[in-house]
Amino acid sequence: MEKRQDDAFWETIKALDELNILQHVMIIGSWAEYLFPPLFDTDFVPNIRTRDVDFFYTNINIPTERVPLIEKLEEYGFIHSADPYSEVSKFYKEDLLELEFLTRVMGSGGKNSYPIRALGIKSEGLRVINILADYACEVEQNGYKLIIPEPAVYVIQKILTNPERVPRSKRQKDIMAVEELLVHIKQSNYHMNKMKEIYCKLTKKQLATINKVVEENFIDLFK
Repeated sequence: MEKRQDDAFWETIKALDELNILQHVMIIGSWAEYLFPPLFDTDFVPNIRTRDVDFFYTNINIPTERVPLIEKLEEYGFIHSADPYSEVSKFYKEDLLELEFLTRVMGSGGKNSYPIRALGIKSEGLRVINILADYACEVEQNGYKLIIPEPAVYVIQKILTNPERVPRSKRQKDIMAVEELLVHIKQSNYHMNKMKEIYCKLTKKQLATINKVVEENFIDLFK
């Protein structure tokens, strides 16, 4: 990763911390891998090749007071853009980063976008990220406490979403990330036990998807 992109990421974290909402977001997607190294006793080195930074906003009803998110990110050089149809917001900084806030889908979930009223934006609702909220962990880097998914649930979620991943070109990239992470997960009793715990709680439908993807890609989760 180039230094300018690294600096832009940490400036984003600083902005969220200044707004006092850092504790309300989980960093998911490929940038979670960037924060995994302290969780391993191995030589894991993340390989970030994306501008997309996804923040899972875990509770859209907090805080109750208004937070000037758009104004603060603009101070840090981001341009705010809302989709003309869904009104979902994204934030762009040059060719370095593209930020999006995502939310969980509860119940039957007919809606695709949800307002985060305190932030003054709409977020995209994705059911496929719900599982991540159940297995959150905290790391401390550069003086910030950051919430990320457990590596084991990150791998499980990557596999679960693989058949529907768009564009299709990203599917193999995700499989490669899974294979790399499994090398390090399998060297830890803690992470392997967490993997087994998550696997045992999956639904029959989820297990069918997992088993199909690992079979097609010659992945062994537990050996």
